[in-house]
Amino acid sequence: MYGTGVFVAYEATRPKPPLLTCEQRCQKFAQLAPRYDQEIARDEESSGITAWRKELVSLAKGKVLEVASGTARNLCFYPQSVQELILGDNCEGMLQVAAQRVAETRAAHDRHCPDSVTLAVFDAARMPFASNSFDTIIDTFGICSFEDPLAALKEMARCCKPGGTILLLEHGASSLAPLRWWQDHRLNRHVSMWGCYWNRDIERLVREGGLRIVESKRKHFGTTVMLRCEPLP
Repeated sequence: MYGTGVFVAYEATRPKPPLLTCEQRCQKFAQLAPRYDQEIARDEESSGITAWRKELVSLAKGKVLEVASGTARNLCFYPQSVQELILGDNCEGMLQVAAQRVAETRAAHDRHCPDSVTLAVFDAARMPFASNSFDTIIDTFGICSFEDPLAALKEMARCCKPGGTILLLEHGASSLAPLRWWQDHRLNRHVSMWGCYWNRDIERLVREGGLRIVESKRKHFGTTVMLRCEPLP
């Protein structure tokens, strides 16, 4: 009890680093890109996130846009029902790693890769696509990283066809108050390390962004949420 009290008191009074600017966060993502997969692969596998990626991406079909695709960690989970795939990110360094993964996956006989894959650099808040363009839009762990998550979600709603599906797997604020406090308290340090705002209210942002939540699942005390959504009429 004493040790816990000392630790909490120390954390509560410890100076916080300033939040990174948009430009600094972009630089952080570029720095992380070469080693990103090695940094998170084991944790994602042991925590069940890899399984959730596979479950989510298996629902994709038709013409698909993956927003904030990063290093293309979802690539080998796309099913045969995907006719065309666009992988987009605002970090060119991440997409360079993604391009290598696409080449390696196509060369491997034991892994599937969609026939048509295009990589594109763009800002999720201002996507260069016509409205009603995609049957499926996917974003895994992007809302925590977008500079303007609400604008990005509105763009997803705009670009998705009527009757289409928007699939999200995200970091967000915990359903437990003590853990939410910890996320808020550690936010600046977490952003400095990963460029990630891990305390956002994901479901509120999704609804405000013009999406209807069809199905929702949570794990890790509510800090990981998987959503199947559709654009509002």
